[in-house]
Amino acid sequence: MKNLKLKMKIVLWATVLMIGLFVSYNILQYFVMNSWMIHYEEQSIEKKMNTIQNYYSNQKLSVQFIKENESFINSINEKSETIRILDKEGKSIVAVSEEELLHVPSQLVQSEQFELVTSGDDRLLVYREPLVDTNYVGTIEIVRNMEIFDGLLEQFSLVMFLTGIGAVFLSLVGALFLSKQIVRPIQAISHSLTRIKKFGLEERVNVPPAQDQISELAIHFNELMDQLEISFNQQKQFVEDASHELRTPLSVLNGNLMMLNRWGKDDREVLNKSLVSSLREVDRMDKLVKDLLELSRLDSEKTVDATIPMINPINVIEKVVNDFEMTHPEFMFSLQLFDGTLLPMKEQHLEQLLTILIDNAIKYSNDDKRVTIHYQHRELTIQDFGIGIPKEDVPHVTDRFYRVEKSRNRKKGGYGIGLSIALKLMETYKGSLVIESQLGKGTSVKLVFPKTKNTKNDVN
Repeated sequence: MKNLKLKMKIVLWATVLMIGLFVSYNILQYFVMNSWMIHYEEQSIEKKMNTIQNYYSNQKLSVQFIKENESFINSINEKSETIRILDKEGKSIVAVSEEELLHVPSQLVQSEQFELVTSGDDRLLVYREPLVDTNYVGTIEIVRNMEIFDGLLEQFSLVMFLTGIGAVFLSLVGALFLSKQIVRPIQAISHSLTRIKKFGLEERVNVPPAQDQISELAIHFNELMDQLEISFNQQKQFVEDASHELRTPLSVLNGNLMMLNRWGKDDREVLNKSLVSSLREVDRMDKLVKDLLELSRLDSEKTVDATIPMINPINVIEKVVNDFEMTHPEFMFSLQLFDGTLLPMKEQHLEQLLTILIDNAIKYSNDDKRVTIHYQHRELTIQDFGIGIPKEDVPHVTDRFYRVEKSRNRKKGGYGIGLSIALKLMETYKGSLVIESQLGKGTSVKLVFPKTKNTKNDVN
């Protein structure tokens, strides 16, 4: 059974189920009909017994009287039936039958009694009742052959057998049709997987028109393939971009080492320039690798710790801005902090977000060296007045390694990873990141943090 295909399993189980139901129904019907026939015969015999009892109840009974009135018993006797009257010793006084006397042992009874006995191939229904009078005590026996009803049961059994064969055939046909309908979409998915393996992730399953579980399976499969294709393309692009970004510093390092090998041993000026250039490229690669590791770590973290502490963002904002004011005295930082709504976030993550966004604002500023930081009601906005971002590029700036102008970004020391890290951090904390920009006028990045039950509106 384990090695059978799904289609054959459905056919076998459906056929066995249909046969089982059909046989169970026929067996039940057979016993119901048999029980009904016996009950019908019992009622018929009881009526005849009442007729005999009523006839003798108005007479002065004796053996002689019963023998003299045997004609009455003959008049009510039917085909395949025997009526016997026994005396108080169990001897037959009158025995009337239209066929050969049925050999059923006589028996005296004190109360009415039904008995179903077998004689050869025949079933016999026997009904006995005492015949009581002031001068006489005996027993009346009525024996009826059930051959007519047994013949009907045999014909019914034959019909059931023939219809059973037909039911088996119809069950097989129906099971084949049913299995074909069930397996067809599954086979389509299997064929799609084969095509995907052969031709790539662009293949999809045709969704059946019926709105059932199979169509839902096909829809979910296509959605899964869409996500897989997007992830695969992103991973491919990520590897290509990472390789491209690492190629430049490695080329610089290789050139410096070759120059040192040729002339740097004897020329101190060449040695110093090569070392400075090499260290700068090593720092760039170190930063790139750290950013890549951070992205990888954030990808693996779906949720943050449920026991994360609540922090006051104003203290963190002031600390980070103070550091930038010391390193970039030429910029003017404007703080607009209107309340101290607590945020459920690790302090180092908020520092990381602020550092990424303020660093970008500084990198892409022009002559207007202003940066505005606004915080109110769980919304943090960093606004610069620099070169801005083209409208068509805004939806993509959070993609890994995406840069509006790669040559200019490389000169500014960017890799296009910072906003990707910022977006992943906000997604980790169930927040959102919104970017608005106008070319030549500046860029605004808004961080919207979710509400929590533990958040306090004011800080004392």
